[in-house]
Amino acid sequence: MRSRLLQDLDSVIHSTQDAIEWARAMCRQASLLARQGETDEAMQSIGTVRSNFAGGLSPEVAVWLMLAEGILWFGSGDFVRFGDRLKRAYGIAMAANYDPAKATCAAWLALFSMNERRYDEMVAFLREALGLAAKDDHQALGRASLVLADAFHLAGRFDLARPWYEATRQHATAEGDESMLSAMLFNVASFRASNVKFANALGSHLEEEARRAAMEAASAAAYDRAIGTKSFGQFHPHLVEQLLIVEGKYKEALDQLARMDLSGLAKWGHAAHYADFATCAWHLNERALVDQYVPKALAALEDPIDPDDAAYVCCRLAAVLRALGNHALAGELRARASREATRYRDFQKSFAARLLELGEHDSVASGRC
Repeated sequence: MRSRLLQDLDSVIHSTQDAIEWARAMCRQASLLARQGETDEAMQSIGTVRSNFAGGLSPEVAVWLMLAEGILWFGSGDFVRFGDRLKRAYGIAMAANYDPAKATCAAWLALFSMNERRYDEMVAFLREALGLAAKDDHQALGRASLVLADAFHLAGRFDLARPWYEATRQHATAEGDESMLSAMLFNVASFRASNVKFANALGSHLEEEARRAAMEAASAAAYDRAIGTKSFGQFHPHLVEQLLIVEGKYKEALDQLARMDLSGLAKWGHAAHYADFATCAWHLNERALVDQYVPKALAALEDPIDPDDAAYVCCRLAAVLRALGNHALAGELRARASREATRYRDFQKSFAARLLELGEHDSVASGRC
């Protein structure tokens, strides 16, 4: 099923006589296809633009082309090239003072900065995107709203994230961008599941939150099936297995883990993946798997890892090691888990305060529908 936005872009592509408008529509089409997991089609659209401007790219065309290529790499999981193309697009837009692209480039750079844990940069790019975007620039405003919503959710403030998720929905609906709605649904479920698993590992059982996260995950998966989006297919099993472990459904969780392609998971997520394997294996009395995955999880803990993930992994491994009789190492891991959990809660508090400053900025209000 082709979204309304794709249909509108097709109409522009086949009717416009303006070369820049045509290139922008082609590149936006490529970006949308890439976000839906249609990599080959996206590459074809990008190739067509490059071929048509083989004699030389104007700054206006180069911006949209770089942005489309960046989003293509983002969808493919190549975050180095994603960042490189985004920075090129942003640099060209600023140097050429090309207003139609500035806000969109800044919004995507906010996402890149958030993924790279460079939160001061993220806030600066969000302020720029929300301040520069025109009222009807749904592409820029929708993306910036989603990044800000996710940031508030990461900070543990879903109450503050909710209006920005709603703004995302409104912008996506306004132009028929079903891929953005898909991303929003998945992100809501993912952040809620992450909060639930973190609390569960530390001994708190958020039953209502777990139930809501499971419903949201099912809703996100059903929506993706309905619109034909493939981009989150590899991540849904990871989302589901976290909740299954919280519910104590270890066989089902192990089945989900076995379906996952670890190459598609960011390196900072490997420790939790291995710890979940070890946890399920222990509860299922699969001692060979326990012996295989505990050392892998311990090794992955030596890599850079976020404090909430570190606390989670340490708690899960401590429980398994204590059951195995290794009380000394289990104690060390519990102590580290406590330190990491404190560090994470301190981060959430300061991060939320920083985001509230952004939310109170006069220019941000213009970003809402």
